[in-house]
Formats: sequence, C-alpha cells, structure tokens
Amino acid sequence: MSDFHNNALTLDALFEEVSRTQPRSPYEDFSLLVNPFPATGQFISGICVDQDRIKQEFARTMREFYLDERARRMTIVGRTGAGKTNLLKFFEQQFKEWREPRQGRRPITDLFTIYVHQPQGSYFEMHRQVVSQLGALFYARFFEILQSGGINLTDLPAELPGISPELVRVLDQIAPRRAIQLSLFGPNLQLLRTLDNWLQGVKLSAGEKRQLGGISVEIGKSSTIAIKFLADLIRIFRHARLFRGLVVLFDEFEEILSGLSPTNQAQYAQDLRNLFDSITEGAIFVIATAPISSTLEQVSPALNRRLGEGVLIEPIQDEISALEYARAYIQLGRMAFESHMQRQVVLPDCSQEDCPYYPLTHAAITETYRELRERQGDIVPGDFLPQLNFRLYRRVYEGS
Repeated sequence: MSDFHNNALTLDALFEEVSRTQPRSPYEDFSLLVNPFPATGQFISGICVDQDRIKQEFARTMREFYLDERARRMTIVGRTGAGKTNLLKFFEQQFKEWREPRQGRRPITDLFTIYVHQPQGSYFEMHRQVVSQLGALFYARFFEILQSGGINLTDLPAELPGISPELVRVLDQIAPRRAIQLSLFGPNLQLLRTLDNWLQGVKLSAGEKRQLGGISVEIGKSSTIAIKFLADLIRIFRHARLFRGLVVLFDEFEEILSGLSPTNQAQYAQDLRNLFDSITEGAIFVIATAPISSTLEQVSPALNRRLGEGVLIEPIQDEISALEYARAYIQLGRMAFESHMQRQVVLPDCSQEDCPYYPLTHAAITETYRELRERQGDIVPGDFLPQLNFRLYRRVYEGS
C-alpha cells in the first residue's frame, strides 16, 4: 500500500500521489491528447469550414464600415447546435490572426473584438462585460497618451459636443500628472479598478468615490445613464485613436428574453435599442441568436426592426463539408499533440484518402453523415460532431 494511503489525507500527499500515478491518455496511441471532437453540450471551438454566405456578408459589412466608420449591425440566426458560437469564435480568431504581421499582407491593427456571452437578466449583465473588456484593452494605453500630452482632456467638450462632463472630470482627476504614476509596473491598478467598477455600474464606497474626485453620478442606478457613459467612453477612446472600430460579438442573444417577466423583457429590449441608437460610430454589432423574431416583435417591434431579418445559418451542405469539419478537428487535435510533445507526428501506414482523418476513416465519416441525414434531414455541427466524438471514442477504447 502506498504512503499516501498510510498517511493522513493531506493536499500535499494527494498532489504527490497524483503526480506519480497520473494515467496516460489512450488517445496518445493515436497521436492525440484527447478526443478533439466536442461531445453533446460541449463547447465547439472556432472552426468554420462552410457558411460562405455568412462570411461574405460579414466581409461586406466590414468593407462598408471602413468607408464611413458608421455603426453597423449584422444578425446571424440559427437553431441550437447550428454553430452560432462557432461562427463568432471563428470571427474573433480571424481578427487575432489579421493583427499578426505576415509577409505580403498588411496587418489590421485598428479593429478590436469584444465578446458578450449570454447577456441574460438585464442590460447591466451585458454592460459589465463590454466595459470590463474595453478597460482591459485600452485603459493603460489611454493614460499613457494622456501623460505624453497626446490629447488634452480640457479640450474634449469642444471637440466632442455632448460628451459627459462628469466622465471627463473623473478621467482628468486620475490622469497621470495627478494620481497615476506610470512606472515600470504600469499605472495604479487599484485606481483603474475603481474607475472600471464605476463605469460598470458597481456601487462604490465613500472612499472609492473620493478616489475618483467625489463622483456625483451613480451609473448603476440607471441603464440610460450607463448607456450614455459607455457611448461617451467609446467616443473618447476613438478620439485618442486607440482604435478605429470595435466588433462587438453578441452570443446567444435570445437569452435576453429568457426567464424574464414581460415588463423586464420590454425594459431590456428598450435598453438594447437605446444602445444601438446611442453608438452611432466606430462599432459593428454581430448578433448571433436563435429564431426569436416573432416573440421579439411582440416585446419590442423597434428592436426587432433594428436586428433585421438576419442571415440564416445553413446546415452542413454535403459530404464534402462534413469531411472538412472532420479534417479540421483532427488537425486541431494533432497540432495540440505535437505542441505538447514537442515532436512531429509520423502517422502509421494509411491511404491518402484516410490519413487526414486518422484514426477515423473517410468511409466512417461519410457513413456517419449519411445515417444522420436519413434519420433527421438537415444536419448542423451540433448534431454531427458529437457523433464523430462517439465514433472516435469507440475506435480508441474498443478498437471498433
């Protein structure tokens, strides 16, 4: 019997035992760390090998934005499992890749993404996600610009008509020449956190209010005020040339109608309509939602009109697309294995047709797709990929 079982159950003993006896994944026999295909209900990573119509619509929206920088909205509609989250993660990943300089291609460094997940409950659930990500992206750089004299806050009311005097005053109060001393360690993080909490609508203590110069506006008391301050913050950041545009990715937008009373649904819908109307420049809202137009038309016809008809997510079109999904996930899993093991995989003998899907086969994947099509008609990734997960599981554990 091991020392672990003879001694008292302590965390140190547990960690030591686990480190000695950690099992080896059977997937490693097939040059995979784990099963790369998502099981039912699991997150689907940002892989999208089809949906050309949606990608083209997204590209068109981006081109239009670059012409005039006016705010845009694009709505993606699909049922559960259709791949809405997958598409948004794909777009998010694309921006990260476009930011990297590559030979023969100019990087896109003036667009940033903000991801909003399940904005349910009230407007503030969404508001806090947006503000916290804005702060993480831009606070440090913004205060560096203030310290260097890149912009003058006292000039903002004239340069940005209608800007909130309270927001300008608070930013001026904590500007680098006063409270934030930029050093090797960056700005005063505690003060930035207080600023961020205030803008998110978090209730501040009396001491925190004094840190911000004695604020008089409680942002958390009114969604209208919160939207005004968010829109003004975006205007100020754009004025400082921190970005040209924000691509705000709304996932599971239908959750705004989930579990709320009719009154609260109407209020949330009104707040979102106000948000879209208030941010008129520098933002692209990409909204992924299950079909809710008929319900939303009853709750808020105005918001429903602003979302528009939407672009419908198509099912997996054919066997070629099904094979591409399988290849992409296997490739993702193999890349993770090679990175972790720090060696290149040499696959066993397999046909040219089967190697991209090893340890599955071309025939097994097309058979899975055909069986699903016969059984239920249209197939979306949320139907197809879990079946490949199960098929690979059986191949690894049962050899079948």
